[in-house]
Amino acid sequence: LLAGMWEFPNARVEGNPHAGLASALRATYSLKVRVKRATHPLVILEHAYSHFTVTVHALRCELIEMLPDQNLKWVSVNRLDDYPMGKIDRQVARKI
Repeated sequence: LLAGMWEFPNARVEGNPHAGLASALRATYSLKVRVKRATHPLVILEHAYSHFTVTVHALRCELIEMLPDQNLKWVSVNRLDDYPMGKIDRQVARKI
């Protein structure tokens, strides 16, 4: 959607944001993750587009395995300001 912008791995999950996230990230990004069970998500954001609104639940995950040849880059939290991001991802970055 935003060419050249960095984004967190994300997936659309209906209902409970914890349920199905690991399998959705595996299908979308070839990532094997363990979703950390917490009482609350790290961040919950709402963002309005012209014709719809999305609610974003940022959850903490542990990377178990990443298949090779993926166009993915992992950086430390203190380096997130070095990367251009869209509004939602920047808001998540500031909260973690």
